Amino acid sequence: MLKKAFALFLSLIILSSLMCACRRSQVKNKESTKNSTSITQITGTDDTPEWKTAYLNFLEQEKDSHNSYALVYIDGDDIPELYLSGIAEATGDSICSYKNGAIVEQQLNRIGGGWYIEKSGNVINQNGNMGRIYTHVYQLNEDGFILTFEALSAERVEVLENDEYKLHYEYSIGDKTVNESEYKSAVNAAFNFENAIRLNENEVNYDAIRQQIIDFQ
Repeated sequence: MLKKAFALFLSLIILSSLMCACRRSQVKNKESTKNSTSITQITGTDDTPEWKTAYLNFLEQEKDSHNSYALVYIDGDDIPELYLSGIAEATGDSICSYKNGAIVEQQLNRIGGGWYIEKSGNVINQNGNMGRIYTHVYQLNEDGFILTFEALSAERVEVLENDEYKLHYEYSIGDKTVNESEYKSAVNAAFNFENAIRLNENEVNYDAIRQQIIDFQ
């Protein structure tokens, strides 16, 4: 009788162990499926356009250096450009475009000084530090970002008697020194601010920009 009871007890233990192992296996399989879905979303599928995969991979590399992002429409093709705003003024902003199977990137001076004219290819970066304002105008074409205009406004301090001072401004277009009127006329001729949009106008966080890229039609 004792032998039968012991055999029954041993059978129950074995059955319980088998059921626990089965449940662990089911949970593991569910977790594996969940992780696989997440990886597929990051790396894309065979149907994902190459530019999307390139942007997503680029974002993954740059996410620790930037705070916000936006899709912008600088040139006239069907692929949007990717704007990234740096975590600090020294980091600056940048714009990426997908051309000829690769990402081309244009660094911008400091943060928040970028404008573009939609579908025109025209971008301006006007920003500065310590009394110096840099203006760079770019044209985006199939070869990437081409610098088409460069200007500088520099503040100079003249120290007077009795610890007083006076501010002067010096202007240049490229390597040529100009006056204020010539400077302003040249900048306005190089870029039409009337129709311009700020690069950071529709900026979003990292998760949101990834989803925008994935969902883009």
